[in-house]
Amino acid sequence: MKYPSILIIDDEPDICRLLQLTLVRHGYTVKYVHELGEGMQAIFKHQPDLLFLDIHLPDGSGLEALPVIKEKCPTLPVITISAYDNAMEKQTALKAGAAFFLAKPFSVKHVDELIDTIKS
Repeated sequence: MKYPSILIIDDEPDICRLLQLTLVRHGYTVKYVHELGEGMQAIFKHQPDLLFLDIHLPDGSGLEALPVIKEKCPTLPVITISAYDNAMEKQTALKAGAAFFLAKPFSVKHVDELIDTIKS
């Protein structure tokens, strides 16, 4: 049986590991990368069922990549992640096609609630 797959694109290893541990408990297979370029290749190669996308990456902007991702993978749910919890960034992400905006630091409980919302 193939479990739904999740890709995480975030440059913070601790965030990636926290998300991975949380999401595996929900039955997902999880892969993560730390750079946007590598992440974009992984999206198109592996076609995940859900994407966590950091907005501020060392090699590019997740916000700028989001329209490209949504154009090529229109049904892929994207949860944007940012250390900056401001209304303008959140609104920009949602307008660009993000399903949800997750502000850092976040709790495991918040991620669990997001996953429950996505599953239903």
